[in-house]
Amino acid sequence: MSGQKRSKEEHMRRGRVWTIACVVLVAAAALLLRGVVIYKLYPLEYKEEIKQYSEQYALDPYFVSAVICAESGFDKTAVSKKGAMGLMQIMPDTGAWAAEKIGISEYSADSLLEPDTNIRIGCWYFSYLSEMFGGDEDKMIAAYNAGPNNVLEWAGDGKLTDIPFKQTKDYLAKVKRNKQIYKGLYNEF
Repeated sequence: MSGQKRSKEEHMRRGRVWTIACVVLVAAAALLLRGVVIYKLYPLEYKEEIKQYSEQYALDPYFVSAVICAESGFDKTAVSKKGAMGLMQIMPDTGAWAAEKIGISEYSADSLLEPDTNIRIGCWYFSYLSEMFGGDEDKMIAAYNAGPNNVLEWAGDGKLTDIPFKQTKDYLAKVKRNKQIYKGLYNEF
């Protein structure tokens, strides 16, 4: 074999090696970027508060995390157009009622922007809904979005099979999907 032919084959082999190396590097970078994006879309902050109040009110902390992600994306300063506030997007009047029930003194609507207070009230409210709906998570989620009276009207004592509000249907699906994602991404609780 001539030196020129060997050199050409060697050059081609090195080219294939570089091509494979580049493909591997691009694939690794894509996986890392995908991981970064996923953790950005599904953050997990305020773990101690979520854990504490989930335990206190007998809730799954991944469920609570899923609700917070769906409601505010973990933005403690979020305020909706309708006035819902904080991580779990609690309406000020619901917050005042819940604060009275659980003995939070010196409550004000601005308290809902404090993660500890917001998560505590949100978890208590889900516990209240759990008691109202016999632990049926679908009904709890729908009631959190559309109100307990609507869910009672839609489902009565039976299964929640027909939700007439598209927003509530979408919200229910989103929270359930989020919960599964949180369980898969995190081993925090």
